[in-house]
Parts: sequence; C-alpha cells; structure tokens
Amino acid sequence: MKLKNNLKLHNLIPVTLVIFSLALVVGLFAFAYLGIFSRYGADDYCFTSTIYQSDNIIQASIIWYLETSNRYTTMLLIGASEWFGRSAISFLPMLAILLWLASLSWALAQVSRKLKFLHPLLSSFMLAAVIIFFSILEAPNRYQSLYWRSGMVTYFFPLIAFSYLTGLILTEAWRNKPRTSAGWIAILVWIWLGFFFAGGLSETTLAIQGGSLGLAIIAVWFLTSGDLRKKILSMLIIALVASIIALVVIFVAPANSLRINPTEVRPPLIDVFRHSFIFAVNFIQKTINSMPTPTLATLISGLAIGFGLWTGDTPSINKKSFVVSIVSTPLLTYLLIFFSMIPAMYGQQSFPAARSLMAACTILVTGLLGFGLLAGLGLRIFINSLFANQKSTFSLMILSALLIFLCSIYPLYSVRKILTQLLPRYISHAAVWDARDAQIRQSVAQGATDLVVIQIDDMDGVLEYKAHNWVNRCAADYYGLNTLSAP
Repeated sequence: MKLKNNLKLHNLIPVTLVIFSLALVVGLFAFAYLGIFSRYGADDYCFTSTIYQSDNIIQASIIWYLETSNRYTTMLLIGASEWFGRSAISFLPMLAILLWLASLSWALAQVSRKLKFLHPLLSSFMLAAVIIFFSILEAPNRYQSLYWRSGMVTYFFPLIAFSYLTGLILTEAWRNKPRTSAGWIAILVWIWLGFFFAGGLSETTLAIQGGSLGLAIIAVWFLTSGDLRKKILSMLIIALVASIIALVVIFVAPANSLRINPTEVRPPLIDVFRHSFIFAVNFIQKTINSMPTPTLATLISGLAIGFGLWTGDTPSINKKSFVVSIVSTPLLTYLLIFFSMIPAMYGQQSFPAARSLMAACTILVTGLLGFGLLAGLGLRIFINSLFANQKSTFSLMILSALLIFLCSIYPLYSVRKILTQLLPRYISHAAVWDARDAQIRQSVAQGATDLVVIQIDDMDGVLEYKAHNWVNRCAADYYGLNTLSAP
C-alpha cells in the first residue's frame, strides 16, 4: 500500500505542474499575440530615422548618445531589429517573451537542481512562467513596457539580460569541472560585457543591477568560504565594475542636458534616498490595492508549489537558514524596489513613469512567489512533524496538487478577460495605422514633400503626430518628408 501511494504521489504532482505550466503558456501566448498589432509610435520614428541617416548602427548609436539619450545600448538593439524590416516591430514582443522565458528558466534550473526540486527542469520552467505571466499582467503600463518598441528595449529587455547573466553566474558558481585559465578569463570578460551592455539600456534597471550586485557580494562574503567564495566574488566584482563604468558613461553623456536642466540643483542624496524609500512603499501599496487578486494568486501559487516541489521524505533544512531566508525575502524585495526609485527621484524629483516600473513589478512578483515557496516548504515541514505518517502525507500532497490545479484556472480567466477588452482596440489601431502608412508611402512615391494626414488616438500614452507635436519631425524624417502632421 505504501509503495502504491508513493507511485501515485510521484505521478500526481508532475501532472498538476504540467497543467499549470500549460495554462501559463496559454496566457503568455495571448500576451505575445497582442504584440502582433504593435506599430511605430513616438520615439520609434526618431530611432529609425537616425538609423536611416547613419552609415551603420554603430554610427547611429554614437549620434544618439551624443545628441539624444544617455542610453548607449538601446540603438544597437533597435538597429538590429531594423535589419528584419518594418514588420519586425510586430514580432518583437513575442520574441522578448520567448527569450525571457528561456533565460529565466535556465537560471531557475540551477536553483531547482541545487534545492533538489521535483523534476527541476519542469519546475524551473513553471516558476519562470509564473513570474513572467504575473509581471506582464500587473505591469503599470503594459503597452509602453512591452508593445511599444522603445519602451520594451529600455525596460523589458534588461529583464532578459539579467535572467541570462544570473543563470551564467549560477552555472559557473556550481560548475563541478574547473575551467582552464583561458576559459575562466573568457567567462569573466563575457560577464563584464554582459553587465556593461545591460547597464546601457536604462538608468532604472542599472540602479537595480548595481544594488543587487552589491547585496549579492555582501551575502556571498558572509555565507560562503574557500574556493566557492573566491569564484563567485570574482564574477560579482567584475559585474559590479562593469555596472559602475556603465553608470559613469550614462552620467557624463552630453545628451543629459536635454533631459536634465544643468542649472537645476540636484537634491541631496539623503533626500533622494528618503523619497525613494517612500516611493517604494507607495508602489507596493498601490500594486497590492489595485491588483489584489493577482497578488493573492501569486502568493497562493508559491505556497502550493512550495508544498509540493519535494516528494518522499521531508526535505532537510537548517532552521536558522530557513528563518533567515523567509525574513530576508520581503526585505530584499523592498530594497530592490527602492533601488529602482532612485534614478527618477534624482533626475526628475518625481515618482517613476509607469513604463519604467516594469522591473519593480517583476521584483514584487518574484518576492511574493519566493515568500510563498518558503511558506509552503515551512508548512510542509510543520505538518509532517505533527502527522508523521504516510497516509497524512499522501492526503496533504493531494491537497497541494488540487491547489496547483486551481491556480491554473486564473491565467486562463485573466487572459480571456484581457483579450476581450484589448484585442478589438489593438486590431482597430493596427488597421488604421496600416491604412495611414500606405497612404503616406503612396503620396511620397508620387512626389509629395508635405503632408497632413488623419490623426490616430494615442495608445496608452504612446504619442502620435498631431497638429503640433515633436513626433511630427521624427515621423517626417522616417518617411522622407519635409513636414508631416495631423489636424
């Protein structure tokens, strides 16, 4: 009977994990599908016109850095997307979601193996899908963060880079076979390049990058020793040096004068930190109050998964380490969100724009999921200590499987609601944009140099050209016109 129950137990949880994963994949596919209706808007015209007027994307990046923006990496990515034609912009959201899912799954797979999760590859894929789905769902401005190319490259792509770089560091840290000196140097160089590249995408994510590396260095120093400490610290310090250099490059950019008034006195750092601490609290409160159901669903998902990710005997765990982990998770979550608030407070003395909160949203989702996982594990250990018999364990695992199955309903419900609300508007906007684009191109082919065309509504704050708008100039350059406006 015991063997029979064990066999059922080992089959039950994986089946529910697969069901939950499939539900999340459906949700992510729906988000990706909406991206097909993405079109150029606002800064997209400026980026592309700069590329058209340059000999190559390197020259375009230099011009952009000197004259327009301190974000020295964005033009490289946008220029690369232009290699695939104008229609590539419609597939970038899908590509971004796929890349994030792959890189985050890989990073979490290293942790899953180390913690001896049930089916580590499946578990890591599911956890990655949970984080990505709820991060996109709860994004303060989903369109600007994912479906608008300029915002996606600036605020969504860094999450892909962080996931890949985290996976790289974890893989190297736990690698059994030592590398040759040349191989180790190559890894350090690659890590430096990766963090320097990621640092040039956005000041907001750079602040998170630097802050998280600093916290990681402190943690590794106190929690590890010997060769492992030396190996990890080497990678983290190289990454931090790259981040500091990225900060310097961003800070001295000539284009900063366009975004920050050089005559305006910068607030004292103590005021920047104080307001950033308050902004972090406000962001967490606002997210939870405005989206209580997704917040609760994330926490319950973590609880159910944490309870069911181990089978057989209760996992051995150091009580002190467990207490430190469950207490530090909310604290680390808060600190990382605090880091994300600093650039906006320093540069504009204001709360960050909604699109720049994509990373903060992901941190909150990950923190809630992580806390739920730890709580689920703690609950499993506590209950097993009270009812240390096979029958009770089997019953509780059935309950865990049921909870995971119920969690799989929420992504499907949410996506159905989102598609019903947003899909008609996205389709309509794309159709009108395509018709106007065809009209402009036909007029240009016939020799027109100045055009007035129909006005299209902004998409969630992404500006279109109107009677008087800075977008008009970039759009005119994009199409090769002298002037372009809308009444």
